[in-house]
Amino acid sequence: MKKGKIFIYLKIFFLYNKGMKQEQNFSNGAFGTEPNNAGPEMISRSKKTMAGMAFSGVILAMLFVSLLFSFTLAMAARQSGQSIDALTETEWYKYCSYLLYQVVFAVFIVVYKKIDKTSFRALGYRKTHPKYFLLAFLLAFGLLFSLNWVNTLFLEALSKIGYQMPDSSVPSVEGARFLLVLLVIAVLPALCEETIFRGILLEGIKDCGTVAACLVCGALFSIFHQNPAQTIYQFLCGCVFALLVLRADSILPAVVLHFLNNAVVVFDLKFSFLEKIGTAGSVVIYVVSALCLIGAMAYMLFIDKKLNRKKEGKLKPFVLASLIGVALCVILWIVNLFSGIVG
Repeated sequence: MKKGKIFIYLKIFFLYNKGMKQEQNFSNGAFGTEPNNAGPEMISRSKKTMAGMAFSGVILAMLFVSLLFSFTLAMAARQSGQSIDALTETEWYKYCSYLLYQVVFAVFIVVYKKIDKTSFRALGYRKTHPKYFLLAFLLAFGLLFSLNWVNTLFLEALSKIGYQMPDSSVPSVEGARFLLVLLVIAVLPALCEETIFRGILLEGIKDCGTVAACLVCGALFSIFHQNPAQTIYQFLCGCVFALLVLRADSILPAVVLHFLNNAVVVFDLKFSFLEKIGTAGSVVIYVVSALCLIGAMAYMLFIDKKLNRKKEGKLKPFVLASLIGVALCVILWIVNLFSGIVG
């Protein structure tokens, strides 16, 4: 299994280097009258293939770790004489369920960087204008509150076929443990998931055009979470995050946006401030958040278009390379949907 994966990565890496060499040859006139864009086109295909392989690879790694974790849990239940349900209520299980995937992402990012010989700057960690961080704050406020109705409506639609959203299992936020929960639920996902989705994946497909890149990034972000209840909301978030990165030419504002989106949930678990807001206050929050979202999106769509990308390359190399990951995510999404229906 390991040899097969190594062979695949070496093959992709060979194609990427081949593209680099051909670009140099065309630039130097080594191929006579051949067009100068053949080399960059091959590089573009290789980058898309690498990005697609990265998505499939990270999903396979997650699946492997999930199976290994489930096996370990079953063994722990057998050794301790406790039921699996009892173990899933323990603090160590709750932390592991959040932390394991982030560790997988972090390891995968390091491995990808080594194989592709790329830098963090090439993955989107670039300086950008401060206005994009302001946009990140406005979008976080807008997405979290004004789009609440999207989740509500979609959940109501799912409930008509018998779906019940499972209870979320979050570690205790008492005392200093609040900071640890903030780390595993807000900080690490913001860094790792943004590097995967808006770094590796978006950097690979952004020459397919702004619209296509945002839609694909949003769709992958949605099915990746395999959460039927939040499918539409996560798709919209994925699209908005991708657009922000394309406009800023940096993933740093998206990291801030992702962190804020998750951190509000953790702060509410700790301080329960949302339930203390009265009806009038809720109306004000929803109206202001809607205005923030509309204003920020209008600015990015109609005013800040300097980095708007037209379609320059085909998406097919990415689609083919990511098919395994997409298929697995869709299957797991369907499994989770049926689990929510049958209980």
